[in-house]
Amino acid sequence: MSMDVLKAVLQSILDALGSGGRHDGTTSQQRQFVPIKALRERDLTIVDMLNSAGHEDVSFCICDPQQKDCPIVFASDGFCRFTGYTWREIEGKNCRFLQGKDTLEADVNRIRTAVQQEREASVNLLNYRKDGSSFNNEFFMMPLYDCDNRLQYFAGVQCSVKKLGPGQAPENVGWVYTQGLHA
Repeated sequence: MSMDVLKAVLQSILDALGSGGRHDGTTSQQRQFVPIKALRERDLTIVDMLNSAGHEDVSFCICDPQQKDCPIVFASDGFCRFTGYTWREIEGKNCRFLQGKDTLEADVNRIRTAVQQEREASVNLLNYRKDGSSFNNEFFMMPLYDCDNRLQYFAGVQCSVKKLGPGQAPENVGWVYTQGLHA
């Protein structure tokens, strides 16, 4: 998946979420991810899109692959609302805490392989909220690099979808971009 395609997918997700449910004219006070490591310009653009006002409901997290077990170093307010956890409960943990008894190992392995190969991925898997309820997650992840193409972070965007596996994808707002049907 090219960077332009990933940007288009993220933008379509952000656009589909609209104003994040805020229609009262107030200013958002959402937490924002501020990288402490230098990132190349195009990856900063992705971070800026995820942080942008009006997209408070976007569920995303940032992980640091240079730390032991690749922990979450930032969880968006949307991620917290979506999963039921506070950012204090999330940050410092690996994303696997969202897995449960019916999460397929094959799906987890697709994510693990993408991390090991430092590549983008889209994985449809079953995850669990803090209250134990499950959700079908269309998970998009991408590596974020510095100007010397050294891996600094992984960004992950979570989108709830109606069902797992084949057949659900066309209802996903970003799916059209992965199929090249957006032109």
